[in-house]
Amino acid sequence: MSTPRDALPAVIATERLTLRAPHLGDLDALVALANNRNISDPSASLPFPYLSEHGRGFIERASRKPERRPYAVIGPDDQFIGIVGLHFAADSLPELGYWLGEPHWRRGYATEAVVGLLAAARATSLFPTIMARVLASNPASIQVLEKSGFEVVEHTHSVVERHRGKPLLILNWSA
Repeated sequence: MSTPRDALPAVIATERLTLRAPHLGDLDALVALANNRNISDPSASLPFPYLSEHGRGFIERASRKPERRPYAVIGPDDQFIGIVGLHFAADSLPELGYWLGEPHWRRGYATEAVVGLLAAARATSLFPTIMARVLASNPASIQVLEKSGFEVVEHTHSVVERHRGKPLLILNWSA
């Protein structure tokens, strides 16, 4: 049985980045970068502290979860720098999620990774609209999404436990 994740390529190359499946060789860098409050606090799901067992579990589940398609973001130096991916829920639009390690911020990598994934999604013709959610207090992430072609479609409040009641933006991208 084919799933939406199966329609996406195994590897996506952009000008400076490679997006590919996370693997155990990424574990040390994944844990080192994700174990940062500046990364975990605005996310909906990253725990803090982010421990080796969290990273190992994420990597092991990445290849087995049909509702998720995460990609390791590999930088120009062939080092792991973050994650970008899509989540597919039965009665919802595919949802984009991403994070980059703080040492890799402000270099255009997040936008490049998002645009690369969106181009691959567009090429499948299966994902005419993709959504993203971002805290209104996260202007850098809002900028990444807007530069990638997302538009705000709703102002609401988060229902995620760690952000409950905080202003949240819902954005959509259309192929």
